[in-house]
Amino acid sequence: MLLLAKIHILLLLLWVAEAQHVDNSPKELLISHEAKTDLMKLDKVLIENLQEYLNKLEEKITKLRKIVDEIRQPLETAKGVEEEYLSNPLNSFPLIRHMHQDWKYLKDFMQKPVGEEQINFLKETLPELPMKSDGDEATQAMFRMARTYNATPWDMAHGFIDGIQYRNSLTALDCFEIGKLYLKWGFINEASQWLYITSMFNLDSNLFQTLGLDPKDLALMLARSLAVLGQDNEALKVLEKHPDLAENQTSLLALFKAYSSDPPKGIPHLPEEYSKLCQSSHVSSPSRLHCRYNHTTSPFLILAPLKMEEISLDPYITVYHDVISVKKTEEIIRFAEPRLNPTYIFSPEEGQVKHPARTALGTWVHEEDMNSTDLPFHNLYDKIRDITGLNVDDSDEIQLLKYGFGAHYCPHHDYFNGSAPDIESHGDRIATALFYLNDAPHGGATAFTDLNIKVPAERGKVLFWYNLRGETHDFDFPTTHAACPVFQGFKFVMTVWIRELNQMFIQPAYREGSRTYFF
Repeated sequence: MLLLAKIHILLLLLWVAEAQHVDNSPKELLISHEAKTDLMKLDKVLIENLQEYLNKLEEKITKLRKIVDEIRQPLETAKGVEEEYLSNPLNSFPLIRHMHQDWKYLKDFMQKPVGEEQINFLKETLPELPMKSDGDEATQAMFRMARTYNATPWDMAHGFIDGIQYRNSLTALDCFEIGKLYLKWGFINEASQWLYITSMFNLDSNLFQTLGLDPKDLALMLARSLAVLGQDNEALKVLEKHPDLAENQTSLLALFKAYSSDPPKGIPHLPEEYSKLCQSSHVSSPSRLHCRYNHTTSPFLILAPLKMEEISLDPYITVYHDVISVKKTEEIIRFAEPRLNPTYIFSPEEGQVKHPARTALGTWVHEEDMNSTDLPFHNLYDKIRDITGLNVDDSDEIQLLKYGFGAHYCPHHDYFNGSAPDIESHGDRIATALFYLNDAPHGGATAFTDLNIKVPAERGKVLFWYNLRGETHDFDFPTTHAACPVFQGFKFVMTVWIRELNQMFIQPAYREGSRTYFF
């Protein structure tokens, strides 16, 4: 059965390699449920392969034990009566033959490789395993979740995040990896806590050293963190527990305190107001705004008004409930899943770039997809017109986005601010309509950081707001918003950006504004 499983996995790896040759889009392990499922299946086969390797070793050890018992027996018989024993030719001959012949065969048997098939299978599989960049992204996702949801290292290590208690806890290797990231990025207090939690595990066995966790390296990092925090006595206690470090503890402590590193790079910007909004403990301020049925933005709504919840009047932000059916959302998700690729942010200097500020998968819905009666986007523009009252014939292509484990989008605005090449011909993004295609039970809310407003991700809702001010089309700065990290399941959304110049006969800018581009 294991051989068949190996053949199946090898065929799967060959298929993936061939598919990647045609389509170079990587699978994002943090977001793609399918990729993580495949990874778990592969891990199971590798563990079975390791077990088979262990069985081969045990088989060899069992043979050697039997041989040892066999060749030791004459010595036990001769013990104390060696002279009499050797005077018997039936004992002398076997001794000479044994010493001349058996040890040569035993040398060959001892040198014979064990488990070559299993070792070769592991070598062939290693290139298909997650790369260093995948491991780094996963560690950074844990950092984002901990910082955003104000989870202490102790809570995070024991599976408690934003009021949710999970059954599993992190291992020593997990905590060590997260602690190294905190240390690298200069969060010394949290780093010391992660490293201290790591030291609480039983690290005496060679197991952790085999898997890359050297207790001496851990002691050095923990002592360094404590020294930087001014806890010199605690740092010395850590060093004293290791004989190799104890004799140089004074000089090591002085080295730690004198060490200075370059400012860390790549740290995600997670503003305090953004983190507070994302947390479940956040309670929105009471508002005089109310819910009502909207039947004014389109003649069709007179017959079928939409449930509208006003979120803000300045800037204007509303939520429409029960806009699309469960069946329709599932059809859209099925359309998107096989087409997803990493998302990018737009930089005036570099164009489209992948950036840790935005960690999601996405795909675009093109015009031919919108007009196809066989796809779930047929008549979608009509629904957007009903909601917004705006002209969407020349809007941007629709984007589908999937946020998975730890995925987020840092605070940003949707207007281009002149950085896009087609601003002159189409204008900026006057408004945004965001469709929620599934429920994200933990995390994933849309947070307007300047307004202290959070909108949970719930299937069937549409969040709509203006990015430009109505009278002047100046940039509406308070529309800065963010996607909170998802820490269970995933969040699927569909975004429609509506352009400015197409609205000149619907919502003209009738007062001169002061819009100036800035970078």
